Amino acid sequence: MAEEMDNTETPEQPLEQTANAPGAIESEISDAPPERIGFGKRLGAYLLDGIFTVIAAGVVGYALKDLFVGLVPPDPELSGDIGEWASAITGAAGLCAVLYGLIEGFTGASPGKMILAIKIGTDHSTTAETNTLLKRYAIKTIASILTLISLILGIELLNTIGSFLGIVVTIGCFFALGEAKQALHDKIVHTAVYPEETIP
Repeated sequence: MAEEMDNTETPEQPLEQTANAPGAIESEISDAPPERIGFGKRLGAYLLDGIFTVIAAGVVGYALKDLFVGLVPPDPELSGDIGEWASAITGAAGLCAVLYGLIEGFTGASPGKMILAIKIGTDHSTTAETNTLLKRYAIKTIASILTLISLILGIELLNTIGSFLGIVVTIGCFFALGEAKQALHDKIVHTAVYPEETIP
């Protein structure tokens, strides 16, 4: 009787149960790509960066007032000190917007993104190379870049083109509301934004 019991074959565990074992589920979860950051948190980072840029423009405009007054044509509707300050702030704002964006271009995260603990990576959730980040920066900041060049060279056409491209980029930011959670500039260079801890 004992021998018959010993020779009894143990039925194989069904494939479905094996696939649903705790270890298999944990493996599937660990292999899943990290969640992308959507429009809301990115907007928060953008607003923080806007505040920092305005503060920087005020400081730089005050410190280099004479330089910017010489570079930026004065507003004909303003005169005296008010006109000079307007020229200084306008020039400083353009310069600061261009230089401020380079922080994100080289590190993958602007100060606003750093505060909210989010970072740019590739659309495959890996670390983005610097040249990819700089391409993204150039597209995202094209309006400020062309406006600054226009102010320095006095070419109004560049300012007009920059304004148009700025509208396109702004509209493109709303693409982050979609399922892919990528703005237009992300789609062009194949990047996305993730929680900081998921991107080295």
